[in-house]
Amino acid sequence: MDVSPRYDIGSPTLVDLWVDPVSGDDGRTGRSRGEALRTVDAAWRRIPERLADDTRGRRIRLAPGKYPPDVEGQIRLASRRGSPACPVILEAADGQSSLELPALDFRNCTHLHLVDLRVVAAGNSRINSSIDNVLHFSDCEDVLVRRVTAVGLPSDGQLPGNVFKGNQCLRLYIEDCDFSGARGNTIDYVAVHYGHIVRNRLHHARSECMYVKGGSAHHLIAANEMFDSVNHGVLAGQTTGFRYMVSPWLHYEAYDIKVVNNVIHDCGGGVAVCGGYNILLAWNTCWRVGTSRDVIVVGFGGRGWGHGDITPIMQEYLDAGGWCNPQGDVQFNIPNRNVTIANNVILNPDGFESRYAHFGISGPVRTPTGSNLPPLARADDNLEIRGNVLWNGPPDKPLLDDVEGVYHLAARPTIDPAVLTAHNAINSVRPELVDPEHGDFRPAPGGSLYRQKTVAMADFDWTDAPTSPPVPEGNPDNQVPFDRTGRPRTRDAPPGAYV
Repeated sequence: MDVSPRYDIGSPTLVDLWVDPVSGDDGRTGRSRGEALRTVDAAWRRIPERLADDTRGRRIRLAPGKYPPDVEGQIRLASRRGSPACPVILEAADGQSSLELPALDFRNCTHLHLVDLRVVAAGNSRINSSIDNVLHFSDCEDVLVRRVTAVGLPSDGQLPGNVFKGNQCLRLYIEDCDFSGARGNTIDYVAVHYGHIVRNRLHHARSECMYVKGGSAHHLIAANEMFDSVNHGVLAGQTTGFRYMVSPWLHYEAYDIKVVNNVIHDCGGGVAVCGGYNILLAWNTCWRVGTSRDVIVVGFGGRGWGHGDITPIMQEYLDAGGWCNPQGDVQFNIPNRNVTIANNVILNPDGFESRYAHFGISGPVRTPTGSNLPPLARADDNLEIRGNVLWNGPPDKPLLDDVEGVYHLAARPTIDPAVLTAHNAINSVRPELVDPEHGDFRPAPGGSLYRQKTVAMADFDWTDAPTSPPVPEGNPDNQVPFDRTGRPRTRDAPPGAYV
């Protein structure tokens, strides 16, 4: 697989619209810097709703300055339908450090590119509102966010709910960005299908640095640095109200998610999957993780009707074969199938250990009649955990978290502990990194990691994917031929994110 992709904008013909918050005037044409408009909204209104009917895209060029929000504390932009040849581009004219935008909210847009922007927003008291995100995309398609810094700031002690929120979107690509400051997550996906999240810094979150849930599918998450979160660095799956999902991805919380070559440090947990199908967590390096969790969690996703009464779409989803408790309460019974966790390095330095155990792996649970789920749901169906090197706490550190009803561990584990100890180096080999205290997470030259054997990973297939309704096949390729810097991996390469 290509582990460091870059979205190709191409060479579209563009009409520029200039905006200058300091000396612009919305009565001008906006066609040059000297004729700049004053507000982004004025430029947006000059863009045709259907650019696909045009022969030229539109580029809003943002001059330096601080851009004011509307009365809701954001800039709301909606209903511009571009095409590959005619995109809509928002771009800083003089680099991202030259300007500051308030929270941005996009609805029903296609072929939209945000480049070199800086977006800063404070928390909002209206929890679960779209205006409580620094960047929000809903019902959008073909979106690129590249070299964007998005910062959540506290307001009366409250951070924004999320830095980046994507709802019911298709083909969303995040590249080379820096997102920080959320009381929830730096990236929160619900029913987002196809795309990648690569080479970003995601940090300072009071939940996860990132999760992809609600039937989100077909994403590469690679070469990111994630740090300073209360919970996991990255979580594939989680809990979703049934009404927020999109057909045909109505069963698992996450499908075809590949999490590779990431560095995760100073987080409440490392990596996790809760309700996933064909999930790969491989070649990641974790350091100082587990303050509130186990370092690796494999649990159940949660599903319920969501808020309020049953709606026609929810009954339609259930009738089509989607998975949900027909009594409506959220239950943690969305299983996993085909999860591979391989060739990761987890190093907790002396005096630091995960809160509970090395692994949190849920045992099976029974499911309610009428939920369309199998009668017995398993979190560890075809679970492969191999080739990982863990150094975490004292020699008698518990291998498995023997709890239930805690952060997606719905039942006590039934997995054979001997399988885990036979196929992973657990507190038997101390990984040696160059200088993790100062941000260098490479393996020490000639150190212990170069003496560790990694494992080959089989590709996925889709022969056991749900068929009612059938879901599109994902990428079966589980091979990771390059490390996070682009260096090729040989058969003698060490585990972790770097060669």
